[in-house]
Amino acid sequence: MEILKTKTSFFLASLILLTTTHEATALTDFIPCSDPCNGGDVNYHLVASVETVKMMNYTYRGRIYKTENGGVNEDTRFMGPTMRVKPGQSMWIKFTNNMTANDLKTGGPSPYDYWIRLKNPGESIKYEYYKRLVESPDLLEADDPNIPNHFESTNLHVHGLDVEVHMFDPVGTHHPDAPHIKIDPGECYCYRFNIPEHHPPGMYWYHPHLHGSTAIQMWGGMFGVLHVDGPLEEELANYGVTQTEDFIIWDPAFQAVDKPTHNLEVDEFLNGQTTLSKIHPFLVNGKINPSFETSVGQVLHLRVLCAIVENENTFIVYPEGKENEPWDDAALDFWVIGADGVTYKKPAKKKIVVMTGGERFELLLKFHEPGTYVISQQAIQGMQFFDMYGHPHDQILATIHVKEDGSAQLPTIPIEDMVFTPGYDESESIVAEDIVKSESIVFSMGADRDKIPFPQYYVNGLPFHPNRLDFLAKPGEAREYILINANHNVHPFHIHVNRFQVKEVGSELSTEKYPVLKAVMDFEEDSWRDTVVVPPNGRARIWVQYKNYTGKTVLHCHFLAHEDTGMMSTLFIGDPDFTLSRWKNENIDIVFGVCIGLAVVVFGLALFTLNTKKKHDYELVATMNEVKSKVVD
Repeated sequence: MEILKTKTSFFLASLILLTTTHEATALTDFIPCSDPCNGGDVNYHLVASVETVKMMNYTYRGRIYKTENGGVNEDTRFMGPTMRVKPGQSMWIKFTNNMTANDLKTGGPSPYDYWIRLKNPGESIKYEYYKRLVESPDLLEADDPNIPNHFESTNLHVHGLDVEVHMFDPVGTHHPDAPHIKIDPGECYCYRFNIPEHHPPGMYWYHPHLHGSTAIQMWGGMFGVLHVDGPLEEELANYGVTQTEDFIIWDPAFQAVDKPTHNLEVDEFLNGQTTLSKIHPFLVNGKINPSFETSVGQVLHLRVLCAIVENENTFIVYPEGKENEPWDDAALDFWVIGADGVTYKKPAKKKIVVMTGGERFELLLKFHEPGTYVISQQAIQGMQFFDMYGHPHDQILATIHVKEDGSAQLPTIPIEDMVFTPGYDESESIVAEDIVKSESIVFSMGADRDKIPFPQYYVNGLPFHPNRLDFLAKPGEAREYILINANHNVHPFHIHVNRFQVKEVGSELSTEKYPVLKAVMDFEEDSWRDTVVVPPNGRARIWVQYKNYTGKTVLHCHFLAHEDTGMMSTLFIGDPDFTLSRWKNENIDIVFGVCIGLAVVVFGLALFTLNTKKKHDYELVATMNEVKSKVVD
């Protein structure tokens, strides 16, 4: 009996131990900083550092990227080095974090910061507050994974590239509980990417993506351009288009300071996210209203990166002085020949394009008369933040001076007749019968005053959690996602390492009240994108063709302060690695039932054994009594 009890207890203890064991990810791409990371066809060394540089008319101190030789790019000091790679090449990036500084804030808003802001908002926000404010910051319910923090730690996302999943450690991990890649000061990481042979050539970019510090680092200027080289430049040159300029739009959130070494820093997170009365101007190529020059009849090719964090903007070309007139009447035509790294076969004529964070556009401009022209950002205010007409402010993004020049290179044919090698062939389009499942993805926000962060941001009613697998897909399959925006503000949707085709964009708001909304819904059907604007109180329908890259990644709102505070979900492509801990959590009812069942069996065995022993003892006593009786007789 004692042996049976011992074996049973050992078995149960072993089962409980196994089902409560947590498996740690053994592999990693962290390297000693003295080690090389240069085994690719193309190799870069990206250094994140705290620097003091000239910015506009200020001396700025903050976290930025250095160029490969260790210096700061003087022309675009707010950006990292431009990277280039070709389809079929491997690209390795050694990432070094040197962001050590005692004079910059490393943590996000505290419960007290939120509580004070909720107690004294300072300005009227046009959304309904729910619940009563608690009496003390200590009583706030904190969703810790979604409170901005660790501003000195970072990682890297190559936005738009069809490459290995790289949000969690190591790159390409299949471990469902793999942690975020979090590179602390003094640490180094080796990113190894393989660019497919068939990768669409075009403009891409890179930026940090550590949950909780993405927005604050982007507001400070941590991003850069990445080009996948292809035939577009040569094809443009064959058409006589030889003037190409970068047009990098950025919305830094700065605050003036009075310190001995500098007078400009990144603003507090809560100011950057919610303060409407402060003017954070758009910069283009690091300047307010920079100038470009071209000639009459010449075609100006602008490669536009919308690297804004918490806004959207319009791109409208006006003759100077007419920017307050309706764009349908007064604006000049221009042409879009590519978006999000995918070249169009034929140019698309536009008078206005609405851009938001993460999007890229290849644009062609042509002027028929000399003079001064402006690129205008306007009419977004009411549509964006709950009809409050706060951000973003109307602004001239850039000025273009057009002169007469008889020697200027003119196009060989009209722009509308140009034909380019498309990033995707029509035969690669997704068809309805390929769709294996349709799912809804709902972006929404909460305004519960007893919870932080405030406001709260959700995907399908849940804030982000890195160890929860929200969406699953198989490599090679096609899925439809219905993107729903439940609020009166814009949410740009972005999915990592997989682009999609846009099938529908709509909104319940009036295009008469918000004329710019019509431009948001004017999309190139079946165009391939990696970021799409989901209009306020609106929707978008997209088809995704998952590639052969598998592992754990994310989808999210590309307003990065929204993402940092909860509007992100995990996506797992393929089959997650088996772990006992996850199996236990996902099958807790089964585990509990098995344990109860085993306990019942053990208890039954014990009773059976006890009864058997009692019966045996009874029979033995009866036999002895019978023998004794015979002896007496």
